[in-house]
Amino acid sequence: MKPGTSIVYKNIFFYRFLMNIIYAGNYKKRFLKIIEVIERESPGSVLELCFGDTFIADYCRRKNILWQGIDINEDFAKRARKKGFDSICSDILLVESFMKNDLCIISGSLYHFNPDQRLKLFHKMLSSSRKVLISEPIINLSEQKGLIGFIARRSANAGKGHEHFRYNKQSLKTALDELSNYFNFTYKIVGFIKKDIIILLEKNGTY
Repeated sequence: MKPGTSIVYKNIFFYRFLMNIIYAGNYKKRFLKIIEVIERESPGSVLELCFGDTFIADYCRRKNILWQGIDINEDFAKRARKKGFDSICSDILLVESFMKNDLCIISGSLYHFNPDQRLKLFHKMLSSSRKVLISEPIINLSEQKGLIGFIARRSANAGKGHEHFRYNKQSLKTALDELSNYFNFTYKIVGFIKKDIIILLEKNGTY
């Protein structure tokens, strides 16, 4: 575990407990919304970036979908491997290329990457897959008062330092529109869950 990593990322059970507070008891529903999209898309293989928990991996195993996950958190990656999953412990920006897949997923993590890093990340995601599923917070809970705000302010370091930036719906749309100028893709909103928006990107030809 890297020094300074927020306590929320240091234990999967504590992580789940705090995420349930932040999502007002709807932490699992966050994954169920993503699973609904997976069911509609029927991929043969899934790459999950910054996966954290293994809800998606568990679902893919039940449905005989090939799953690979990459996470910077050593404890999360180790726990996934102990469950028999193909997990890699790495900063996704340092992975040279991603495995080819039918659906690439990044959930609750896009805000960790600055604009230059975002370009590099999208290049690798869209090089590995025709479709990318993004689930991203668009409400900044760290600005709220009370327990939820307190937790959110102290859970922003996943191992790369604290990040105070969060998207809202418009800034995320602006970022995706700018990225679409570099990469040939279209996108659509496919769902919401509490503070998160779920977006499906589809590559059009090559870029």
